[in-house]
Amino acid sequence: MKKESTFTFPEELKPYQKALEHTIVPFIKIKEQLNKEPEIFESKFGGNPYLPKGAEHPIDSYGAPMLLLAQINFSEAPGVEDMPETGILQFFITGKEDIDYGQDPDDITNQKNFRVIYHKDVITEEAQLTTDFSYLKEHDLHFDVFPIQREIALSFEISEEPLSCEDYRFEELSETNETINALFENEDDFDLYADLYGRGHKMGGYCFCTQTDPRVYSDELREYDVLLLQISSDENEDGDIMFGDSGIANFFIKRTDLKRLNFGDVLYNWDCS
Repeated sequence: MKKESTFTFPEELKPYQKALEHTIVPFIKIKEQLNKEPEIFESKFGGNPYLPKGAEHPIDSYGAPMLLLAQINFSEAPGVEDMPETGILQFFITGKEDIDYGQDPDDITNQKNFRVIYHKDVITEEAQLTTDFSYLKEHDLHFDVFPIQREIALSFEISEEPLSCEDYRFEELSETNETINALFENEDDFDLYADLYGRGHKMGGYCFCTQTDPRVYSDELREYDVLLLQISSDENEDGDIMFGDSGIANFFIKRTDLKRLNFGDVLYNWDCS
């Protein structure tokens, strides 16, 4: 049975509630735990990856091992529809670029310099895991400009949100719904709405983009209908996370692939102001 939503809009946005309440969905909110040192098999941003002995470290098009951007151990996270309930999902990007961060501008689904890897079964015995990553230093990787500057432990909670104004579907709805169009044209209300919904680290829910949701450009890209992961810059006071000029990274996947635990076809986009 679907859990009834307890989401409420602030008073300033109540006039738009009926037009948007059908878009409210749950998502996994990701929170940084700055005072915790995660185990190698636990959820985190940055640091060394979970890598069973004998498993190949992901290699980029430069022939160098990629660096871990994020690692989600789903046994630590609350469940939302179609997301894995167990296993580890990893996001790698090349450490050889200080501009594109592994994104191919000509094909944002090309995983030659980023990689999404899922481990269905998780080993926790350290003796069976790679713990020596000194080989990373042999490849002239750009650690100083990598978007995540230190290992950050993570925790999770379920939250809810309506369609974000940065999601390509918001503008489409505004063209057919007078109430949403009124929100779109009211600068103060629109700015409040934009500040409240879509932002932050998350899995599921709706995206935030500093430029444009890349899925707006083609029906083919719109098939990537699930926000698999979003990482925002400057989520902590130390500024440990920075994509370009206060940018944001999004990974999208087709729901059919997510249900099959097939992560070989993922859309990766990052942009900044």
